[in-house]
Amino acid sequence: MASRLTKKPTSELTPDQRAQHERIARFRTPGADGQFGGPFDPWVRSPELAQRAVSWGNFIWERTTLDRRIVEFAISVTAWAWESNVEWVAHARAAKQYGVSDETLASVLAGERPANAPADELTTYDFCVALHESHHVPRDVYDRAVGFFGEQGVVEMIATIGYYTFVSMTLNAFEIPVAEGVPAPFPL
Repeated sequence: MASRLTKKPTSELTPDQRAQHERIARFRTPGADGQFGGPFDPWVRSPELAQRAVSWGNFIWERTTLDRRIVEFAISVTAWAWESNVEWVAHARAAKQYGVSDETLASVLAGERPANAPADELTTYDFCVALHESHHVPRDVYDRAVGFFGEQGVVEMIATIGYYTFVSMTLNAFEIPVAEGVPAPFPL
């Protein structure tokens, strides 16, 4: 499946769009067609949004107080909640690299609460699912999250899943596909 987004060569970008394209190219190499993949090509269409979205993403990548394993797991739960193929493929792989088990990720993908995950991962799962599904966090889940991550960590977890909800919505709306040859975990 091809993306809904019309490919624009860099020569057709406005000066502001080109500036954001160049900024993104500092950390993500464009393909031969000048496209980045992921949410970046749609974001470039709105230069100020691209600038702010990339900055927010940089915070999550570089400066959150949460352990990277927890961040990647929270992103994976968000990808599952939004049935975002590109996000699931990228971040479930990263979660595994940072120590989340195959069993835990398989449970999430199946829509089940992981049975044997560590307590901090179970708390992350419960917190993220509560916000995605009911839009509220039960007091006991909130208290467990603060116990593991502190109030700053809870705010940063909310920022993480909020950001990756935005990413997932962008990917889904523009039907950004997974890389060729990679199976899509969710139906399109």
